[in-house]
Amino acid sequence: MSATVTPDRQACFQFKTTFAPCSILQMIHYDLDALKIQLSEATARAPTFFLGAPVIIDLEKINTAGSLNFSKLKEILLTNHLVPIGVRNGNTEQMTAAITEGLPMLTVGKLTQGEPVSIKEIKVSQQAKLVTNPIRSGMQVYAKETDLIVAASVSAGAELLADGHIHVYGPLRGRALAGVQGNKDARIFCRSLSAELISIAGYYLTKEDMQALPESHGMIQIYLEQEQVRIETIS
Repeated sequence: MSATVTPDRQACFQFKTTFAPCSILQMIHYDLDALKIQLSEATARAPTFFLGAPVIIDLEKINTAGSLNFSKLKEILLTNHLVPIGVRNGNTEQMTAAITEGLPMLTVGKLTQGEPVSIKEIKVSQQAKLVTNPIRSGMQVYAKETDLIVAASVSAGAELLADGHIHVYGPLRGRALAGVQGNKDARIFCRSLSAELISIAGYYLTKEDMQALPESHGMIQIYLEQEQVRIETIS
């Protein structure tokens, strides 16, 4: 079984998470009225995940070169319990307008020409991090620069993070975020998927998204394909 969630309307934005922890609000289509509705719907699907989350506004893919109403944009974010902390990748006019509204210019995750290391070139070591005890609600486990193997259950409210792959051999009921430093080749493997949220390199599906997909049986792999999170049974 292979499945993906495809929006049936033009998206104004997409969220990309980083391990800061910080979320990237990547603006695509500039329509603040539509953004207000869509953002409210998105945060309602995973309220605890985004509650009070710091957000960087990314303008790299926005469909306008003109000035933006950052005052209204800040209001929309704060209404949805998100905290805007800065703006990146805008043109001179856009960045000036952002600074005027108290949003600093940021360069998080951007490398200048000549820097030798890319964020996509995170080294993943051969020695995986192994956890054999149950991961209970409120606990967070992070496998830095390696894979994470959990030979136990993961309760709702728990969180797994890894720069590489995540393997879970007990029920997965919490949140699992693989490739948190931008590795789009990272995958999540599990036998029982009832997660609150799954994410590959910042692209995510919530529990509500997964409930709309056909039921999976047996070993499951979760991966990223053309910036869509896919869930597939391994036969």
